[in-house]
Amino acid sequence: MYLKVREDGGVRATSMIAVGINADGYRELFGMTVGNPESESSWSKFVSKLKDRGLHGVDVITSYDHRGLVRAIRQYFQGARGQRCQTPFMKNILDTTPNSLKDEVHSHVQATLETPDEQTARVLLSRTASFCEDTAPKSMNILEGVSMMLQQCFHFLRNIVRDCVLLTA
Repeated sequence: MYLKVREDGGVRATSMIAVGINADGYRELFGMTVGNPESESSWSKFVSKLKDRGLHGVDVITSYDHRGLVRAIRQYFQGARGQRCQTPFMKNILDTTPNSLKDEVHSHVQATLETPDEQTARVLLSRTASFCEDTAPKSMNILEGVSMMLQQCFHFLRNIVRDCVLLTA
């Protein structure tokens, strides 16, 4: 989710949204505000309000990799595992991939992220890393984050989670 606030013909701010899975297993909008998504203070205020309104027991937070958001999550939800949103993650990898290899790198990474078991995912990740090491070295730096993402994804799938919160801008 990404909503831009336009004023006088230009983008002046963006929405900050928290969506999660409630105790009954249903997706729910936990909160929304307008602010600067690159600002740590904006995220801190937003996350603090969520906590003040009773949000607790958060195990996993899926979000973009904004520094301010990551710091606010660490401050207000100690112990919650962070999970990077896969769509911008894939975009970051492809932005550093040579044009002639984008389709192939996309296929490799997508197959790794969609694999139903951790062992197969790790084998695919190793193959993808070997492929990218020589052909797309800049993508390798970003690809290294997949290993932790896989570990957290499979841990999440194996365990019952009371609340899962998606924070996005």
